[in-house]
Amino acid sequence: LAPSKKKVLKSESQVNLKDVIRTCLKVGLNHFETARFYGTSEYQFCTALKEMIDDGECKRSDFLFQTKIQPKKDKEEWLKTFNTSWAHIEETLGYVDLLSFHGVSDSKEVGWVLDESDDGCMSAALELKKEGKIKHIGFSTHGTAENIMKLVASNKFDYVNIHYHYFGSYHGEGTDDTMGGHGNLAALKKALELDMGVFIISPFDKGGKLYKPSAQVARTIGPELTPISFASLHLWKSIGAHTVSVGFARASDLDEVLEAAALYEAENTSYKGAEERLAMLAEEKLGKDWIEKGLLNIPTCYDERTNGVAVGHLLWLHNLVQAFGMYEFGRDRYKMLEATGWNNKKTFEENVDKMMSFNAGRSYQADVDLSNALQNHMDADLVKKKLAECHEWPTARRTN
Repeated sequence: LAPSKKKVLKSESQVNLKDVIRTCLKVGLNHFETARFYGTSEYQFCTALKEMIDDGECKRSDFLFQTKIQPKKDKEEWLKTFNTSWAHIEETLGYVDLLSFHGVSDSKEVGWVLDESDDGCMSAALELKKEGKIKHIGFSTHGTAENIMKLVASNKFDYVNIHYHYFGSYHGEGTDDTMGGHGNLAALKKALELDMGVFIISPFDKGGKLYKPSAQVARTIGPELTPISFASLHLWKSIGAHTVSVGFARASDLDEVLEAAALYEAENTSYKGAEERLAMLAEEKLGKDWIEKGLLNIPTCYDERTNGVAVGHLLWLHNLVQAFGMYEFGRDRYKMLEATGWNNKKTFEENVDKMMSFNAGRSYQADVDLSNALQNHMDADLVKKKLAECHEWPTARRTN
């Protein structure tokens, strides 16, 4: 059963949320992101911000409010979901600064948001923009690099919420970026070229569980920076991203991010040395040839030759464990793929259609012959060996 809205808004959670918002505004953090999909978060944010405006603690112009609505094929179906959110927003905040199509990942969802017909969800969003209910339209994604590039290159969006971190591009890793490489960096650069806002999704969790880093990562980054500070500076300075997201439960969880912001303002360059040391370590552990070519020429989990196995994603996780000792992160992500729910009694198409695009693909399967899928890879036998090793992680003893 859904929790009672009245009880939620009178709970300690709501009091804590207001304290968190208050702390954010005090230190200059003014972008608040939520989603219709995030349980009670959306209406909790709206209520807290409205109360703070009414109490004179802030003005509506002091912050940006972002929410996300999953795409739908049908305009009216999408509007029905939006209107559920609007019921919270209209009387509290008046408008949405940043509205995202949430989790536009597989080709079906890409087609829905790029549909220019009057019956599509993009048409609905543009009408809402004309009415002043939303200010800017963007998208978030866990998709393949090719799908993300297609969305960005359409030039239909004001911003993108994207996975790109020093340690990789999450589900974009090992997928063709259409520019001769793999991962999401090419799409990110294209977004900057088109003057889109670039918001980095989960840099400290999906970017390697950096709030609980491996000993190897912490040692290699060195004593001058925490892994979280390093990740932030890399994204701001080396990549040019505009916003990094941070999730936290209490004000003290902001300490390392604020440290990174202070180092940014001070023109601190210690992150460059950390980048060099990490790159040298990766080359030592993986080999230059594998780093350059090991994640190229791999079909995605949507390609029937893979039978749904997320080959590129798994090889990325293997790289992180082998090079950086990120065993816990690799194990946790592998378990997510094990939970995909693939049914061998159903056809490939039926399984793909039911697969959650937020976490596409499944784990290594010993009975799936990947020879055809890997026919263009530099070393198919090595790939198969690495994939089998991934399968041992959930029960293996930690050695790093």
